[in-house]
Amino acid sequence: MARGLDSWLVGWLAVIVWIGGVVADRAGLTLGPNLTTTVYWTGAIITAAHFGLSYHLAYSEGAPALRKRPFALAVGPALLALTLVVLVAVSLAEGASSVARVTSALITSVYLMTTWHYIKQVYGVGRVGAAFGGVSLGPAAVRVLRFGLYPLWALGAAQVLVQGSGYRFAGFRVGFSLLPAHAIDALRIMAVAAAVPTAIVFAQLRRRTGMRLPSVLVAPYVAAFLWLGLAPNPVWTFLLLAPFHALQYLAVGHRAELAVAADRPGTHGVAWWLNVFVGAACGGLLLSRWLPQMLDAHLGTGGGTLLFAAAFFVFLNLHHYLIDAVIWRSSGELVKAMVRKPAPAVVVAEASAS
Repeated sequence: MARGLDSWLVGWLAVIVWIGGVVADRAGLTLGPNLTTTVYWTGAIITAAHFGLSYHLAYSEGAPALRKRPFALAVGPALLALTLVVLVAVSLAEGASSVARVTSALITSVYLMTTWHYIKQVYGVGRVGAAFGGVSLGPAAVRVLRFGLYPLWALGAAQVLVQGSGYRFAGFRVGFSLLPAHAIDALRIMAVAAAVPTAIVFAQLRRRTGMRLPSVLVAPYVAAFLWLGLAPNPVWTFLLLAPFHALQYLAVGHRAELAVAADRPGTHGVAWWLNVFVGAACGGLLLSRWLPQMLDAHLGTGGGTLLFAAAFFVFLNLHHYLIDAVIWRSSGELVKAMVRKPAPAVVVAEASAS
């Protein structure tokens, strides 16, 4: 993957599509059923690949990886899996309605953390982009770039907390009616306003360094404030937000894979990377689509709920959030390997990316 392509994958492509979405929406244009299906499944493959790649990065060392991070890679996932197995067993024995409330709460927890996961990735990618470009970040800049994204998380989480939201997943209700509907407008204003201190930091960095800032630092922030703070119509957001997040992950994950592989024997060229990518995509699709659909078709409880789809959705997402929170720390081996390979002399301010 060419370094110049990274900036498009981590943000600029999302920005261009956001502009196109706004223009199309105002012109009354729609994607149409065939194009919508194509976009949906393309996005599903990309999203599945990013799940698979995260597992590959976390577990590729095997037993040594488990010993380094026992809770995130073994104990935590095992407890989560056990909880979900019990819920599924009770539902199959007594009917899905008996555990619908708990299942709905678990699904809601995924949505409450989704935007959190997105913004933490934006911050992490920006930090890596600064390192690649040789831009050192002082403590004040780090605080703004990190905490300035939090209003976006509040806005995203509030989507399933407002009264009358009415979201559903796999037949289960999602969300809690805790906030008045007008809270969304106030949170949106706060989220958009949070872009101002971020822009000021970028301007100060440009003035101090005397050079154009790396796109891998700037692009993720621009895309985040547009897609999370000023999202286009719900259809575009539903179809494209997760795939753009996944593209961002794959771009940085590709760099991480190469950095780690550089210290291991063997050839690690394009064919090797394609094998990793295709394997990640197929594994992700198997666990997120085909297997739960097959189980629901043969063992499901019916009644409008897809029990196995819900259980796999909760496990894959919460597990993914957990392992990413530990493997992408700026003080961790993965990020250090990435930064060391392309830019040995870079000085990066100390702060956790998780």
